[in-house]
Amino acid sequence: MYNRAAIVEAVRKLRIWQTGDKRAPHKPLLLLVALGQLLQGRRELGFPEVEERLLPLLEEYAPPKRGKHQPMYPYWHLQSDGLWIVPGAQTMPKQMNGIPRMGALRESQGMFPPEIAATFMADQGLVAQVVQELLDSHFPPSIHDGLREHIGLEQIAPASPPLAADGSAAQPKRPRTRDPEFRRLVLQAYEHRCAATGFRAALGRSYFGVEAAHVRWHALDGPDVVGNGLVLDPTMHMLLDRGAWSMSDDRKILVSAQFTGSDEAVGRLRALHGKPLRQPLVGHEPLRQEFIRWHREPGKGGVFRQPALGGV
Repeated sequence: MYNRAAIVEAVRKLRIWQTGDKRAPHKPLLLLVALGQLLQGRRELGFPEVEERLLPLLEEYAPPKRGKHQPMYPYWHLQSDGLWIVPGAQTMPKQMNGIPRMGALRESQGMFPPEIAATFMADQGLVAQVVQELLDSHFPPSIHDGLREHIGLEQIAPASPPLAADGSAAQPKRPRTRDPEFRRLVLQAYEHRCAATGFRAALGRSYFGVEAAHVRWHALDGPDVVGNGLVLDPTMHMLLDRGAWSMSDDRKILVSAQFTGSDEAVGRLRALHGKPLRQPLVGHEPLRQEFIRWHREPGKGGVFRQPALGGV
């Protein structure tokens, strides 16, 4: 029986490919794509269309990898989570790894099980909750809006307190909650000043224009401690989370050679390459190497879009 509580629980228990500290967001991205299409009245998605829609998302939002991302894996393996079906799967000719041969896969269609699709269509509050669960569990907040827009989910407002199975507004427990002290302590440690650019703005006694950023994403088990935090202006925060820049072990800024944009944007970021990050006040923990390496190195977290510019 697929009531809303069972669907949310299945989303929370989604099995994600992982090696060491590196996790792949392929299944969450496929679910978001499928929800976007379902809201447009499309219950079935042929594999060629899944491939066309998923590949750009994997290239932008998944950790970088050597070679090409393979949409066939989430498309096929999502079935094991009870949220996806590929009709005729049992009779499709398989390769040695258990994935259907590409010719058969390209003729197939994937979809939410009919009962789940009907539940989503009847309850947009549930859709909003599931979208928020997927975003919160697998991506940092700085890129949520961009992902919604890219997938076509911008019309789904961020979820209000989740609904329980009986329709009440009771708040289910989440696996991890953010420590409300993290923001205050990080801003205090860096004196409300961007650690990369030095930007700080104040009006009277109020500071604004900067944010407390996790280096190892909170969604991927990054702790709410000053040693995993930086104060950054919003643009630098988003660029950090997207992997446009990272840091060396001695806390110098590394800019991705893949970063492009307007002359102003490129010039602004590249001018920081090789510059040291500002350090926190004495008595506060500096950024830990373990979190720097998680962000920079492909085998750990691999968010940074290697290679870096030369000269550091």
